Amino acid sequence: MIDHWRDAPDAARSAPAPFGRDAVVAHVAELAVSSDAAPLVLVTGPIGMGRSSLLAAVRAELTARGFTPLSLRVARNERDRPYSLASRLCAEIAALRSGDARRTARATAVVSLGEAGRQLAAELRSALTVNDKLTVLIDDAHWADPASRAVLLSLTRALAGGPVTVVCTVRPSPADSASERAVLEQLRAASLAEVVPLRPLGEQEVAALIAHTLQARPTAALLSSLQRECRGRPAAVLAAVAGHLRTGGLQVYDRHVYLTSPDRPPELPLDLPPIEYLRRLGGTVWAVAKAAAVMLPLGTAATGLIARAVGRDEEEVRGALSELSVEGVLRQEAQDGRWRFRLPLLASALTGCLGPWERRSLARLAVTAIWAGDAVADDRYLADQLVVAGRSVDARRAAGELLARGTAAMLDDGYCAERWLRAAAELTTEPRQRARVLVAHATTCCLQLRFTEAIDSAGKVLSEYADHVDSATLLEIQLAYVVALAGTLDTAALTELCDGGWRSLPGRQWHRVVTRCIALCHLDRWREADEHLALLRHVWHRDDDVFAGLGLLVSECTGAYMGRFEPFEQAVTDPTDWPLWASGPRFRFERLWQLARVLTAFGEQDRADRLLAAHDPPSAYRTVPDQVVADSQSGHWDRALDTARLGLATGLSVGYAPSHTLVSRETSVILGARGRLTEARAVIERARSVQPVMLHLLAVAESCLDEALGDVEGALDVVARGLALAADRGLVVGTDVLWLRSAGLELARGDRAAARRAVAETGRTAELIGTGRARLCHLLATATVEGDRAAAAEAIGLARQRAQPLELADTLTLAVRHEVADSGLLHEAYALYGSLDALLRRAQLRNLMRARGVTVPHRAVVTAENERLLATLVTEGLTNRELAAALGSSEKSVESRLGRLFKRTGYRSRVELASAMLTDDYRA
Repeated sequence: MIDHWRDAPDAARSAPAPFGRDAVVAHVAELAVSSDAAPLVLVTGPIGMGRSSLLAAVRAELTARGFTPLSLRVARNERDRPYSLASRLCAEIAALRSGDARRTARATAVVSLGEAGRQLAAELRSALTVNDKLTVLIDDAHWADPASRAVLLSLTRALAGGPVTVVCTVRPSPADSASERAVLEQLRAASLAEVVPLRPLGEQEVAALIAHTLQARPTAALLSSLQRECRGRPAAVLAAVAGHLRTGGLQVYDRHVYLTSPDRPPELPLDLPPIEYLRRLGGTVWAVAKAAAVMLPLGTAATGLIARAVGRDEEEVRGALSELSVEGVLRQEAQDGRWRFRLPLLASALTGCLGPWERRSLARLAVTAIWAGDAVADDRYLADQLVVAGRSVDARRAAGELLARGTAAMLDDGYCAERWLRAAAELTTEPRQRARVLVAHATTCCLQLRFTEAIDSAGKVLSEYADHVDSATLLEIQLAYVVALAGTLDTAALTELCDGGWRSLPGRQWHRVVTRCIALCHLDRWREADEHLALLRHVWHRDDDVFAGLGLLVSECTGAYMGRFEPFEQAVTDPTDWPLWASGPRFRFERLWQLARVLTAFGEQDRADRLLAAHDPPSAYRTVPDQVVADSQSGHWDRALDTARLGLATGLSVGYAPSHTLVSRETSVILGARGRLTEARAVIERARSVQPVMLHLLAVAESCLDEALGDVEGALDVVARGLALAADRGLVVGTDVLWLRSAGLELARGDRAAARRAVAETGRTAELIGTGRARLCHLLATATVEGDRAAAAEAIGLARQRAQPLELADTLTLAVRHEVADSGLLHEAYALYGSLDALLRRAQLRNLMRARGVTVPHRAVVTAENERLLATLVTEGLTNRELAAALGSSEKSVESRLGRLFKRTGYRSRVELASAMLTDDYRA
């Protein structure tokens, strides 16, 4: 079978071929020109491994060395024409010796020379008697007829020590004769033949291929998916990447590429070379190949079902399956006899070749067999076939099964759950059941942050089926609708809802009260939301547990954000004291995660972890924002940054206030600490335009960026605006760190009175909310402004208990900088910054360590880090003046360091250096 898929975007086609095979190309080229090497070289590998690409690269390498190789490619139809390859090769050699380009006529003459293989072999051996070194390159030699292959093997002994080397690409096949394998083994034993197997690309090589193709680094999830579907075959990888681009399943953000729907197959074109090849096989084989793409997961029952689908008897189908095995498409398990595709991606490509009627018929056969007990498959396979089968099977039963499976998968398999529930809605006509399905679909879409789809289903329930759901479900769908509007950034619709539209919502008054409150929160109108909920408490706090419970939860969380912390504190202490705690796992899940989400917004990750561990949520599912904040505060920065990019690239961080702001804050903090200042600022600017909720939470990260570039006044102004915005919204959350920043910046510019006022505010905030971070901020502000060593010691102890690496490192650094702690603590801070790969913080800390006489360890590591940081800052577009400010040195020193960096790495300009950093080609 053809091993090139050759369907990729222009960028993919520009990738060097074969990618990642430089060492193999050099090795084969050396074998081809060496007089001591074996006269026969066989390059082997399965479909899509790049044999033809490698042979083309060898030809180019030989040409570059001054050799003129002779190239032949064998077509599949030649395997049935005796001596076809041998005669072609003989004619080519003879024409090469005589300088005659009329090779076709000469080939006919050569065929007529020999009536038997022995005579033809003698003619070919005579033709190969040349004085100059000659390399013969034969692509797809596995299609050669048996006689020609026998001739080539017999010639190998005669060619030993001569000027001719034959390099063939071969796809190993079970159909190879035992005698041929025996002869080849003898030749290998005698050093007359060498086999060069092409191995699958490893994960790092696949990552490099994708980075070159898309100019972006693939994430671990994308690599895992491609390795699973493509088995390390480069041509298949490129085809899959092109297919995911076609569906919009790949998104690039911050030079990283993400697979947004891991369960969604790539859209592969119908004219891929492997598909075209199988189509040309025609007849039963082509029909069986397409049916097998759907039926093989049914195991031992698959053969009979394929036979029914294609209208052939089982024996004929077995023969076709065996032929597909010979072609390298399928393999049969020795243990249970099940057939499987060697390359899973090929099954997806074949499924795409099925017409709607074919696909529906196959799905109907599969579903019927499973329901009848004639076949066994997992729930996911059955659900997928039910979606395709549609009304060709029992629609009522299909809708019920899809609803059950979709509801069970809504947390852990969002793409499939959404698809199954959507199909269930299409199959259902009974109003009450259709309402149930639409509610489940809208809820699933909200959980998976698929907000456009959520709006559609929730809107249908509210406008058409409100009378067919109970009171609690109606509130649930109204809240889902509000969250989905926020997720699609439809502020106009949210504003209309808050300013009057809420009065016409279906249901009772308490439905409308709670719904309006949530909508106000998503518009950053927190004070109004809190007042609205408090004013109408007598409405929602009646004897209905659902409204009392949900209203209480919203009141607790909103109140906490505004500094009314006691009710929230009681809820965290005993979350089971809640009207809905015993009403089912869904309500417990919602309560625990909402409480944990508020805790992390206040920087209390340790308490959030303890809360979840103590009460064991019904599911381990976490939204993207929750994952980012937890990983960032816990010091898992690479993982946090990877998840954050995914959320920012795909919109998975919007919807739940203030999720997007929290993700943007954590991302900006990480990027800034690593020296990526321009990117960090871009994240902040994007947050302001995408979902502007609680934007004061960004002020600390933004002020750090200004201070890193020496703009203390600008940093102080950012903090002041953040505090003013929080006051305007009536919010207290996040103001503890803002007041700490204000104290430090005021002290830096010499206004001790202003700094003391800020210290007083940290104390007021700590007394109001009593969180660990608020107390830490007050202790640090007191220590640094008042020179209080006792407060510093207590702050360091508290930071150790909280176990947030960045927070602890910053606490240690701040205490030593203001001379209220021992300088020896800088070693610990330095190690903590190192564990986070916080290059800029480490570099800034080295300046302080030298100023305090503290030895900086590992000089070689320091040099490498300084160069990497300098390259990073240059890539960010900083001027020499900004570089000097960030590095705490002079512009002249920066110029010298840049000169040394360019000299050592060989880059001639900032543009070249930045380009290498962007494509991950930087030479460290």
